[in-house]
Amino acid sequence: MARARIGRRLAVAGLAVTGLAALLSGASARAELIHRYSFDGAEVKDSVGKVNGTLKGDAKLADGKLVLENTDKMSGDAKLSYVQFDAPIAPKQGSVSIVAWVTAKQSPAFARVLDIGDVEGGEGRAFLYVMTRHEEDDKSRAAITASTVAERAFVTGEPLDDNKPHVAAVIVDGAAKTLGLYVDGKAAQPAEALGDNTLDKVRQTHAWLGRSGFDSDPGLTGSIDELRVYDHALTEAEAKAITDAGPDKLPEKPAPTTAPTTAPATGQ
Repeated sequence: MARARIGRRLAVAGLAVTGLAALLSGASARAELIHRYSFDGAEVKDSVGKVNGTLKGDAKLADGKLVLENTDKMSGDAKLSYVQFDAPIAPKQGSVSIVAWVTAKQSPAFARVLDIGDVEGGEGRAFLYVMTRHEEDDKSRAAITASTVAERAFVTGEPLDDNKPHVAAVIVDGAAKTLGLYVDGKAAQPAEALGDNTLDKVRQTHAWLGRSGFDSDPGLTGSIDELRVYDHALTEAEAKAITDAGPDKLPEKPAPTTAPTTAPATGQ
């Protein structure tokens, strides 16, 4: 009897270990590239997932790039050139990393590389964005908010609108509850605390390239070589490896490293 009980306990323990291993394996398998846009061909096609995009205005694909010409055009302009994705490209909750290879011409501040969110009365709400340059500090900026711009969390990096190629990666880390920005594989500042501005509170009514949720912001003039969306928070090593590999090649998985240090929330 004693031996039978011990055998049963060992069997239960074995099942528990197997279940845990499967759970961890499943979690690892889910941490992957979920959307990829290389802008080849005549349409904006997702080569990894199933969310394609639509060219708006005079937006075009040429030489493997998305080309946008929006000189003197604001985001509310009916003739604006941009890409509108057919469905949300970010996960509904948790973490996301979005990487863009962009060459932007100098334009008025606030031009968006990427804008995901909602619009009320011509102003962005509950959004996640990457802009080429903000007028407050002449730096690029990534921001996320659960409501309005006043409650946003944001991080800054080197400006993107110098007509030179750059790689911008915005990272929402749901586990660490931080927002990070890498420009050309480097973090210009520590990751910022999200506070209440978590990914599940972003209203993914639209997902745009080259257009802002604020009608008075300028449209993007420049080109985007590639856009990738990952369903996990990239580490510094991963961001650098992606940058070094370039837009046409997926890098080998680098050795794990520590993500940017979390800074106290600023309330901005």
